[in-house]
Amino acid sequence: MPPDRGLANVQSSGTKAKKHRLTFLFTANANGSKKLPPLIIGKAHKPCAFGNKTGAQLGFYYRNNVKAWMTGALYQEWLLDWDKKLRGERRKILLLQDNFSGHIVPETLTNIQVINFEPNLTAHVQPNDQGIIRCFKAKYRAHFILRAIDRYEAGITPSQIYDIDQLEAMRIAIEAWNEVDTTTIQNCWGKANVLPNMNLSAPASLVHPSLPISSLIHTAPSHNQDDPIITAENAISEALNDLEATGALQHSNRMDVAELLNPAAEAHNFFEATDEDIYQAVMDARGVQEGVETESDSESGEPIKPCPTHGEAVRAALVLGQYLKGLDDPFVRELDSMLGSFGKKTRLLEMQSKKDTKITDYFTQCE
Repeated sequence: MPPDRGLANVQSSGTKAKKHRLTFLFTANANGSKKLPPLIIGKAHKPCAFGNKTGAQLGFYYRNNVKAWMTGALYQEWLLDWDKKLRGERRKILLLQDNFSGHIVPETLTNIQVINFEPNLTAHVQPNDQGIIRCFKAKYRAHFILRAIDRYEAGITPSQIYDIDQLEAMRIAIEAWNEVDTTTIQNCWGKANVLPNMNLSAPASLVHPSLPISSLIHTAPSHNQDDPIITAENAISEALNDLEATGALQHSNRMDVAELLNPAAEAHNFFEATDEDIYQAVMDARGVQEGVETESDSESGEPIKPCPTHGEAVRAALVLGQYLKGLDDPFVRELDSMLGSFGKKTRLLEMQSKKDTKITDYFTQCE
């Protein structure tokens, strides 16, 4: 959703509303030393942006159904998979979760004990709801707005600078989740007050605090620097200021931070399924099994631009390297170093993705 009220984000005559929806499941322990990669649920089995690859091939824990919702089957698959990994690590854990009806706990768990929060208390005692999810959203929105600025400065029209496909949105979301650091998680667990008094500090070897790129760009002092959630929200405001300064966003159309982080669409209950929804979900699942493209696989029908070739990517990296030579900054130097090995690294990845051919591939079968 763009941060611009002047752009259509609902169905209206002559325009087509964006229908992309994703559900994320976030899991973290009390001291922030362990965060699981999020379970991501989308509508399409292989969205066009995936380039005919599965979510696993692209490095995601990705599942799908017609409404991009959490279901009992998806939840149990995720939980059993995690339980299996914990058995291999010889670890046992206690999992605290809300009492959503889709969270049906399998009876075969061996290394995970699950306790549900009492009904109507989730918003008060769930650590994720005390600021972890809000911090993630703030970091995602800041990256999204900075991306829009880059697209505007690259000559893309204001009406298209917010366009984003599902794969890139997932990449930005993973980056935002990685930036939710241990301090944020510990503060939110402490605010939830669901644990006995204990030292939540993680061993130094387990803590990997991240430094957001925005902190390298915006160095102005803040009265709330000690609060990571307020800091993340301030990053959105600064990004909106930068976007407004370009002229791509009018001040009168600018959405505030609260509206961006809690859009009205998220207040709708997407888990109330009609008979038509259930029927469509079953037919889509059957179509995936039979290799038939479903309506959700085709997404909005918008054409997907082909991915740049390896040669085009290397040439772009060389141009970027030339630009960086005139800048002096620790981040720039680190980026310049990565670009130096870009060609070699991507060639290896490209070679690894190729499949061996067979001699029969060069002959045409006669009928």
